[in-house]
Amino acid sequence: MDPVPEKELPHGLLLDAYKRTLIVRMDDIQFQPFSDQTTAIGTYALRACSVVIVASRVGAILAHVAPLGDEATGKIMDRFKDLYRKHRLSYFGAERHPWVVTGLIHTGNDDIYQEALPDMNNIINQRLELMALQPSSTKYKFKVQLAEHSPQFPGKGTVLVDAANELLKIYVEDQLVYSS
Repeated sequence: MDPVPEKELPHGLLLDAYKRTLIVRMDDIQFQPFSDQTTAIGTYALRACSVVIVASRVGAILAHVAPLGDEATGKIMDRFKDLYRKHRLSYFGAERHPWVVTGLIHTGNDDIYQEALPDMNNIINQRLELMALQPSSTKYKFKVQLAEHSPQFPGKGTVLVDAANELLKIYVEDQLVYSS
């Protein structure tokens, strides 16, 4: 698959880290061992999607789970499980940080948001539980209309796992949610 063009990314940390980041497309999953050349993995264009991560300072798995139904969610979580089992001992021993990022959709009433896809998120959490992973979680807010890249909102719809300088940091929409 061709790399994501730089111009597709919104302004923010993911764009800033573009040259050293593996970008995961919607409805895809990737494993990235971190090295001098590639110190991060991330995704963009979250609009009701969820992101599932397991990360350490030496590597990460990131799944961008699109809202395509229960069967599609199950399939991508099966791929997540396979990648996790394959790399668990080498990359995710004692230091592993599972994380789930989910969307909250605007209800149209004032500033009220609700969980966008509870069934999809239940499948994700059940599969992670079967892998003995207890994830932390973060939520992002979105509205139904298409999100535009906006300099007023850097990092809109992005998740970045960054292991530069031997520190592990996880950002959701340019907000630091985890640092080791």
